[in-house]
Amino acid sequence: MSDLDPRTLVRLMKESEHLSEDPYSGKTSRPLWLRRLSIHEEVLGRNNPAAGGGIGEIRYGYSDSPFGLCRIEVGAQGILSLDFLDSPKVLDQAAAHALMLRRWPGVRCTQDRALAETLLGDIFARDSRAPLSLHLRGSQFHLKVWRSLLTVPESCLVSYARLARMADSPGASRAVGGAVASNPIGYLIPCHRVLRTDGHLGGFKWGLERKKAMIAYEAALSDIDFRTAEGARDR
Repeated sequence: MSDLDPRTLVRLMKESEHLSEDPYSGKTSRPLWLRRLSIHEEVLGRNNPAAGGGIGEIRYGYSDSPFGLCRIEVGAQGILSLDFLDSPKVLDQAAAHALMLRRWPGVRCTQDRALAETLLGDIFARDSRAPLSLHLRGSQFHLKVWRSLLTVPESCLVSYARLARMADSPGASRAVGGAVASNPIGYLIPCHRVLRTDGHLGGFKWGLERKKAMIAYEAALSDIDFRTAEGARDR
């Protein structure tokens, strides 16, 4: 990971500056990586608090990924969360399960190992075209930021400031950072592709080493050489 230096990441962000159109706006066709996703949005607010209504039974499970053990939660309308655990220890799984019960009070939660392995296999398989459904629940602002995140393709990187402009919220980098940190569906909603303007990683709820691993993994798949950062300058 030593070649993943800020100068290189600044260069990669500059190469991603063509990202601007929201594929949900109707101005452009949906990119290929979005066509396999079916998105259901639920706005949470004063008149619709974060409860389990409409979720149905939640099925959850664990499986390995290129970035460690994953836990996925799926409701009636799609994937609700995708988290990464630091270890496969039973204690960590118990803590994740307790968090799920607090998050979904009164909702029936059933472990489904086969479903988890199938979905996570489809998510991380390089040649998979299997359709995936996401159920996004959050404030209007959070949903807007997450939609913008979904337009950032693999191997592209954006700054928090750039993402704020993409979400029609220029100058709201700090609030955008909060929305990014609240992302419940890791990897599929690619918050790992958002960095500070100076090329430093910023934060990541599943750990900076995992964020670096994801960036390097996607760059390798796209034949990006991290050693060719000569001349990169901060703006």
